[in-house]
Amino acid sequence: MSGSNRPFLNNDLPNDHDDDSFEIGRDDLDQSHTNFGFLRSGRPSTSSSHLNLKYLLDSPKKVTNSVMYFYNEKLIPNIGLLFIILSQFFNSIMVVATKLLETDPEFTEPIHPFQILFVRMIITFAGCYAYLKYIKKDVEIFGPREVRWLLVLRGIVGFFGVFSMYYSLMYLTVSDAVVITFLVPSVTGFLAWAILRERWTLVEALGGLVSLFGVLLIARPTFLFGERSSSGNDNLETSNPEERLVATMVALVGVCGASGVYIVIRKIGKSVHSLVTVEYFAALCVIISLGGIIIVPGLSFRIPHTSRQWFLFFALGISGFCMQFLLTEGIQREKASRASAMLYTQMLYAIIWEVIIWHHFPNIWSWLGIIIILGSAFAVIYYKPKEIKIDDNENNYSVLSNHDDSSLDQSPVIRRTRSNTSGISLDDYDENDRNH
Repeated sequence: MSGSNRPFLNNDLPNDHDDDSFEIGRDDLDQSHTNFGFLRSGRPSTSSSHLNLKYLLDSPKKVTNSVMYFYNEKLIPNIGLLFIILSQFFNSIMVVATKLLETDPEFTEPIHPFQILFVRMIITFAGCYAYLKYIKKDVEIFGPREVRWLLVLRGIVGFFGVFSMYYSLMYLTVSDAVVITFLVPSVTGFLAWAILRERWTLVEALGGLVSLFGVLLIARPTFLFGERSSSGNDNLETSNPEERLVATMVALVGVCGASGVYIVIRKIGKSVHSLVTVEYFAALCVIISLGGIIIVPGLSFRIPHTSRQWFLFFALGISGFCMQFLLTEGIQREKASRASAMLYTQMLYAIIWEVIIWHHFPNIWSWLGIIIILGSAFAVIYYKPKEIKIDDNENNYSVLSNHDDSSLDQSPVIRRTRSNTSGISLDDYDENDRNH
């Protein structure tokens, strides 16, 4: 082929410049394409000596996206469980204050549980009433008329749940009485399934049983592990088998009362402010405990006479108020079975206080129980069911758990139920929504 007719090659181009800008071969183009590909992917080129600024700018965004994903997908859907876990922290403070008051050598005679319950509920009631009266003025102090009977019922069953625990401590060791109360999650899950028609998943049921096993490893009650499993100073409060049997039966009544609290609060739902529910509970406990102090022979009201005792009473009331508020907020947002499963975390707080105040360090069995309880709690949180219960007979939709947006944008009726997680029947849809 003659030189005039053949096509131009790279080295045939006119070179009127001093640089090599036109001296680009196929291999150079391939290498250039590779370099630009690294730029498009947001990563620095391996052949470049300069740091890719875009990659550095994208890294904080990826971290922020991960944090926001955890916040939106894990934290917010489980905020009710977090409230309950925090409530158990305040409950542990309340228990510690109660124990210190009952064993205070400054008192000539131990303070009766009636008085401790009375003082605690006086402070709780005053805090609820002041908040609702002067801060949250748009809330009815006594609640809507149609649910007042449920509020009274919540106060009554709540009192039996608390008082039965105190009574059982008179004849049972602390470990025995505490372990009996951990039957609450299993009883609550069954009652919620039977009464409220809430789903009780296999994970929740197994999580409750496994956590109960962890509690048994920590407490090691004498009626299961025998006398040798307990420490040498854990003497029985009574050796009379009849008294122990009665105390055990009363403790089981307390389990039913504590489980009933979850069911009643779920039935009330979010139609009532959480502090109104706590207010009713505190008021009824004040009335009943005051009546007990007056009626029971030999009981008298003992006034604190040291700054330490006043501080313990004050801590008892404040922690009791915070515990009831957070517990009610959590139950309103969660299924009863999942909410009650978080009660096992109070054993972890109890061990922490045992180490800090009484210098009782847990042994290998206690550490194993802690790991089991934490693992079960995380499993219940992680495997949260996402479904909507539909009642075909009444055309009502009720949300049993939090959902992602994709599962709620299919129907206007279901979308209207996103803010209602209390299990209350929604009958206020307009005719267009029902016929959609």
